Amino acid sequence: MAIRMIVTDMDGTLLDAKNGISEKNRAALKEAAAKDVHVAIATGRMHLSALPYAKEIGVTAPIVSCNGALVKTTAGKELFASPIAPDVVREILDCMKERGWYVQLYTDEGLFFCERDRRACAYEKSAGVEGKAVGWDGLYALRTRVFKLLSISDRAEETAARAAEISRMFEGKVRAVRSKEKYVDIMAEGVSKAASIERLAASLGINMSEVLALGDSDNDCEMLSAAGIGIAMTTGTPAVRETADFLADNEAADGVARAVHAYVLEGKQRKHEG
Repeated sequence: MAIRMIVTDMDGTLLDAKNGISEKNRAALKEAAAKDVHVAIATGRMHLSALPYAKEIGVTAPIVSCNGALVKTTAGKELFASPIAPDVVREILDCMKERGWYVQLYTDEGLFFCERDRRACAYEKSAGVEGKAVGWDGLYALRTRVFKLLSISDRAEETAARAAEISRMFEGKVRAVRSKEKYVDIMAEGVSKAASIERLAASLGINMSEVLALGDSDNDCEMLSAAGIGIAMTTGTPAVRETADFLADNEAADGVARAVHAYVLEGKQRKHEG
């Protein structure tokens, strides 16, 4: 069955180490779009951070941001959203404050953190967005339509343990996943890139068997499993590489182009075909 939709993660997948898109990745996605293949971005980033990249590659489908908690068109029209319940946001903030863990949150109004420390500054630079330092009182006041909270650990080895602890403490209320080496993303229970991509594909009349998904981190695992073809970058985490159907060499930050050429433009057979 031909691929009718390509869904790519951003950091570590579509983007290089300098947050740019390689010419090969850009050209391959534009060629696929010219052949009437829908191109979508599914990212842990907020919509505002993903939007410039979506425009650069000529995304033809809505942007799935905040790990699936918010889906909007490139023109800014909201299609569906799954914010965290306000009382649960308060509980999570209590947890973060008590443990001295860094936390920032995403709402309709933008990005907010307690203070503009080194982690906040590094995140702003990486995401290409400017946040607002509002103190703990300010964070507690921003409990409505919070799509994601992000905790940044000091050491990579802390990240998985922190995600597991948050998942245990708030079981049934939120899901916590590692999205980068030191990032723990926290969304409402049931929210994932996979769930939103399935909903988006259905709205376009596309079956998940016709979707090619690409990613590099733990928060991409479900998306790769749900897609007809799931491609992990060779530079990805052990979990996502284990989940994927195939691997794409991404040492030169052109893994997306390699996969698109092989499984969309050239129509390489899947493992269960032929």
